[in-house]
Amino acid sequence: LLHKTTVYGAFDHGIFGALEVKDHTDQFENKKPRQVLWRIYAKQSLLCSGATERSLLFGNNDRPGIMLSKSVRQYCNRWSVIPGKNISIYTNNDDGWITARDLKDAGCNIVTVIDERSDLNPPIRDINYQLGKKVIDTRGGLRLSSIILSDKSRIKTDCLAVSGGFNPNVHLTCHQRGRPQWAKDYQCFVPGNLPKGMNVIGAANGVFELENIFQEINDKMDKILSSLGYKTKTTNQIKFNSKPFNVAAFSKSLPKGNVWVDLQNDVTVKDLKLSVLEGFHSVELLKRYSTLGMATDQGKNSNVLGLSVLSILKNKSIEESGTTIYRPPYTPVPIGAFAGRSRGKHFRPFRLTPSHKWAQKQHAVFVEAGNWLRAQWFPLPHEKSWRESVDREVIKTRESVGICDVTTLGKIDIKGEDSGAFLNFVYANNFGKLPVGKVRYGLMLREDGIAFDDGTTARLSENHFVMTTTTANAVTVYRHLEFCRQCLKPNWDVHLISTTDHWAQFAIAGPKSRALLSEIVDLGVDISNEAFPFMACGEISIFDGIKARLFRISFSGELAYELALPRRYASSFMNAMTELGKKFNLVPYGTEALGVMRIEKGHAAGNELNGQTTANNLGLGKMVSKMNDCIGNTMSEREVFNKKDVLKLVGFAPTNKMHSLVAGSHFISRGKKATLENDEGWMSSVAFSPILGKSIGLGFIREGDKRFGERVDAINLLNNEKIEVEITSPHFFDPKGDRLRA
Repeated sequence: LLHKTTVYGAFDHGIFGALEVKDHTDQFENKKPRQVLWRIYAKQSLLCSGATERSLLFGNNDRPGIMLSKSVRQYCNRWSVIPGKNISIYTNNDDGWITARDLKDAGCNIVTVIDERSDLNPPIRDINYQLGKKVIDTRGGLRLSSIILSDKSRIKTDCLAVSGGFNPNVHLTCHQRGRPQWAKDYQCFVPGNLPKGMNVIGAANGVFELENIFQEINDKMDKILSSLGYKTKTTNQIKFNSKPFNVAAFSKSLPKGNVWVDLQNDVTVKDLKLSVLEGFHSVELLKRYSTLGMATDQGKNSNVLGLSVLSILKNKSIEESGTTIYRPPYTPVPIGAFAGRSRGKHFRPFRLTPSHKWAQKQHAVFVEAGNWLRAQWFPLPHEKSWRESVDREVIKTRESVGICDVTTLGKIDIKGEDSGAFLNFVYANNFGKLPVGKVRYGLMLREDGIAFDDGTTARLSENHFVMTTTTANAVTVYRHLEFCRQCLKPNWDVHLISTTDHWAQFAIAGPKSRALLSEIVDLGVDISNEAFPFMACGEISIFDGIKARLFRISFSGELAYELALPRRYASSFMNAMTELGKKFNLVPYGTEALGVMRIEKGHAAGNELNGQTTANNLGLGKMVSKMNDCIGNTMSEREVFNKKDVLKLVGFAPTNKMHSLVAGSHFISRGKKATLENDEGWMSSVAFSPILGKSIGLGFIREGDKRFGERVDAINLLNNEKIEVEITSPHFFDPKGDRLRA
């Protein structure tokens, strides 16, 4: 049982949102949450939200001292407070007489009870009452002093308790587009079509008689419990001498004078007249033009009164005029309540790869990679350190075959007659002449000429391309492409959609990768080196008919493929590959081994594309098109980006194999002091290469491409370390690319 809790919304699949307030007591401890946001999942729900009393319309109905009847009753019964010395009651239903009875029993001075109904047998006869009359106006300065009735009589009173009937609180029944229905007998809207599993009873359902409410409880609870598999037993029905609830119909004439319909937003009958005169006949337009029901109460007190005025102005019934519906929240919910749980791991929830559960079974150690949680390495029971696991994964992949989940790379599907020209525009290098069935490496530049992102794009057909981006920039690149499509080239026939979450993608790398793939591709799919050479791509089928896409690209420097298949098959795919791969000594490898192999091969990644480097820095200056109009190519020709001593991406290796390189170290020529003036570059990525048996790194140093074989000092001032390193080619492993083209 949750106290001080409000259900603020009803959502799909039986989900409800509720706000619990915790800081309302003097004993509240500051370190505890002030509010708790609950998400409730229910197969069946019972809505007992009651009904809200509404007012009646008459002239100058906004004076202090005019109150709702139940409010006056609450002050008297609950707080022993008398709201006025001379109280009058104005009603059109039976509930107003309950207020009269309670006030009389409490000893209050009741001036009179005015009831719009004339055919009524008054339940209380020893007080003054007037039947078949209406209040049409009020008088008073700082507060109410008198009321004027429809027979022009004037009654002195300082408090007027008004009861105009009840509006069932149907809000939660409308949150899934359910539309309430008009109940003529009770002059109110009651629930219409209900969300699946929701049941409504009592005043919220337009049932106001106590005996009928108890009968409804029995019926609805039998239905709910039976649907949940519980047995029920019949109980004796409680009998009451309750009479049918009676309420007068809305008047068919407009009240005169200054009549407020929405007291919170100061909307008057005059405002509604003007709205209809301006052509805003629809209830939705009327609401927005006049701001009726748009205050913090969201129309709980005023909507039905406004609809009664609209029906008169349109000469239609309230049912024909229609009503607006409600949306969450039922009552205001602080933004902090929604954001409050977004702390720690909840601040940015992890995205899981398709093979996550499979990797858990392999006892993988996971690492955060942007929004993703990726397998970092797969330790075996006898391995004592992460280095042992990573070294094994690298060696086994280069000796036989390894598999890695690379689904996290951004995937963007691009179609349209102008898609080739569009790629020429967003990439620095040429894609317009890329043959169908081929993949090309692409580099994107920012408008200022700085490297933005890199990846590959495959041409599956004449007007169909598939682009991959780095994991970190998947969202940013897609947003950039949409900007280019919508704002820079709005007339081009180009269509984009992100398919990152739709395709699972796996890198299969190593000398035996082709042999392993041959086990799963269907008959007729030729993946020989002649039919499917390096940088080829195509749509194929695997495991007897599963559609897939195959790309012969390599991030490891080995003979490698990337296989994309619908995400729903990913878990079964990994289980099957584990079994099939046993005869090939298949090894799963994680991001750490992936990083080691890419550094061995000299591939730039996020550490190198850090928002400060250019194509020239990366050794890709010749890729930038001088002919095409592409983003960033003009600014990349600035003198500062092309001067003689520009930074170049190269490799580094310690002259002493026992030394370990540290990323972030700065390069100083030997014999010079470690000062800002002598700083020649920095180490961007490092790894221990089990193939080479030493630590290696990639980094940027001035004129690096002309200094192979030169020795410099790599200085890390944080650790007070200085290591002598030799400048080398960034391609430590298989520099000619024989293995990946095998």
